[in-house]
Amino acid sequence: MRNFAFTVFLSFSLVFCSHALYCYQCGDGRPNGPCQEDLDIMIKDHALHRDNGTNHTSSEYTYRKQCPESEDTCVIERVEINGVVVAYIRDCSDGINFSINASRFLNFPQDKNITTCSYVQGKFFTCLSMCNTDLCNGPQAAPNTSSSSKTVPFWTMVFLVAMSLYQ
Repeated sequence: MRNFAFTVFLSFSLVFCSHALYCYQCGDGRPNGPCQEDLDIMIKDHALHRDNGTNHTSSEYTYRKQCPESEDTCVIERVEINGVVVAYIRDCSDGINFSINASRFLNFPQDKNITTCSYVQGKFFTCLSMCNTDLCNGPQAAPNTSSSSKTVPFWTMVFLVAMSLYQ
């Protein structure tokens, strides 16, 4: 019985602790497009995700995307020619491959919370920002103290049930 209870507890812990990364996904081919300007809608997506995003369907989000397991980084890519934005992209990434393959982007530090810019072949200016937490590649909703208070009682309950079964 002890082994069964421990196995159940461990299984629940792994299911609830592991999750895929979520990033904002959008793209613009012009200055001041929605990917750059729809910040209020992105904040709504962030608040919905923060307040237990797994209970909502993907159609309730405008810009949120669940990244594949192979892509553990959120990015923002910005490309300018003569000071005019010609591409602005928010998306998931593997942290190695980007829409612009500038040599400066090849060797990032492991923490992946970085922004760097480069002139590419003297033709255009590009900046790349990378981060590795949910929806970090866009605006964040104001903190909600009630969402963290929901998590603590749940894990306390799981722990107490597991311990009572273990004894």
